[in-house]
Amino acid sequence: MKLSFSTLPCEGWSVEQLIESCKKYGFTGIELKEDARYVVTIDSTEEELRRAAEKFRKAGIIVTNIGTRVIFNGVESNGAERLAELKRNIELAQALDAKGVRVMLGNYLRFKDAGEQPIKRQQIVRYLREGCDYASERGVEVWIETHNEFSTGQVLRQLLNEIDRDNCHIIYDIIHPFEFGEAPEETVRLFGRNCAHIHMKDGVPFEDPRIHEWKYTLIGEGALPLRSIVETLEANGYDGYYSLEWEPKWRPELQQLNLDVNDVLASYSSIMKSMIEVQES
Repeated sequence: MKLSFSTLPCEGWSVEQLIESCKKYGFTGIELKEDARYVVTIDSTEEELRRAAEKFRKAGIIVTNIGTRVIFNGVESNGAERLAELKRNIELAQALDAKGVRVMLGNYLRFKDAGEQPIKRQQIVRYLREGCDYASERGVEVWIETHNEFSTGQVLRQLLNEIDRDNCHIIYDIIHPFEFGEAPEETVRLFGRNCAHIHMKDGVPFEDPRIHEWKYTLIGEGALPLRSIVETLEANGYDGYYSLEWEPKWRPELQQLNLDVNDVLASYSSIMKSMIEVQES
């Protein structure tokens, strides 16, 4: 099992600190958040990127993807700017030998009765086609994360068919299709070979039934069928990374746990490795 983690909770960490945690807890991959407060940004110099890439390479750590801040819904007034930002992130991925760049689509949904938000699907498709073509020339893939109105395999299967680009794939964030009521077996079936990366999470429904999203927990302490999801992915030939996306930056319920990031990484690594040991026994 190939394990990685997102640097989202690692604001201010150096490349050396990230490598140390990878080695200590058995991670062979890392997904880098693009932001000036993290180790890489689209404004980093070529020399800074070269040094970072060399350090990861020498340590045997694969940069799986770049976590961009790009979100498309097709109606934003700065869509062209977001597309230009995506292209700069693609160049960043190329410099770091990262396979993919993460994008998100749609509008954030917290309450079930919030009503539909505006989306221009044709514009989203146009942006993604152009981004994929730019990425293809540089040996990079565009990875759409299951999020917002584009969370389920049913919705994303249709979108992938419309985009019609071989280098457009999916980050399967396992909690979001589940929040929409789609069974993991169906999600995995619909993604098929387009499942490029997994974001592992766990959680439980909020007490307030109006809230659409789930309340996040430590891996193994929620209601998601983690072992079953992993078994389904493995049975369907998935051979990519299982990546922890720990989000105290956005999630008050995780902030309240007041956990050290390294303790979370250690716990995640242990739980995931135990899944494989059970499967092999």
